[in-house]
Amino acid sequence: MAPSLPPTPKPQIPMDFLGPLQVIAAGLPRCATSTLKEVFEDQLSIGPTMHMNRCLPQPAKMKLVHDALREQDTMKRRAILYQLFQGCAATTDFPGHLFIEDLVEMYPDAKVVLNVRKGGATDWATSMKTTIAPFMSWSYRVACYWSVPDWWHYQTEIAWEGDVRKRFGVNHFWDSGVYDMHNEWVKRVCREHGKDVLLWEPGMGWEELCRFLGKEVPVVPLPRNNDRKKMEGVVKWRIALGWKLWARKAVMTVLATVLGSWGLNRMLTLT
Repeated sequence: MAPSLPPTPKPQIPMDFLGPLQVIAAGLPRCATSTLKEVFEDQLSIGPTMHMNRCLPQPAKMKLVHDALREQDTMKRRAILYQLFQGCAATTDFPGHLFIEDLVEMYPDAKVVLNVRKGGATDWATSMKTTIAPFMSWSYRVACYWSVPDWWHYQTEIAWEGDVRKRFGVNHFWDSGVYDMHNEWVKRVCREHGKDVLLWEPGMGWEELCRFLGKEVPVVPLPRNNDRKKMEGVVKWRIALGWKLWARKAVMTVLATVLGSWGLNRMLTLT
């Protein structure tokens, strides 16, 4: 049975912010990152927010993330990051969480929110293993070979895995140990730069977040986005699309072979 189509996402607002980043949400994926993107863009009107869902459909952006992860020279890496985050007022989720040291120095006036998961490391790792880790599977890699966005997605996640291996000494970015080590890294970087950090999770509601960001408390409930079942469905849907591309390639190859053979036979008949 083919996976059902994921809900149609609402159109992205243009990345046309003229100033530097205002807010860095430094927490890991699966820590209310989609919720914060909606909050920053819609409820608090901070502006266009960088998030994985802005990168995946655009291979050029995924390549920038990949190149920044591979670049060891600080100045060259930051030149890539300035290009990647151009037009953004905030960042949450991938790829911002990978470049906290760079972003804190590149945007010294940005406020840092460390979005955490209420269930802690174990709950986070469980969620990552069913929603993000499958993008590293062989089934995804093979199925999506002909999809340019998915190919760059896979290459970038390979680079991400190399980053956590180097930074935290673990083999996978969904390892439960990454959760606490990443959060301690964020706090240490901010402490070294004299920056305040707000630890926040959705159960805390609006008040502390709005106070920290200097915004009015909205009269609407805090949104909830990107639940686990939805993400698991996205993985299955991308793999299904990949197999359709394989089928299309196979049909085109067969047609080309048949037509080529027919053309050759026709030429031989005419001669």
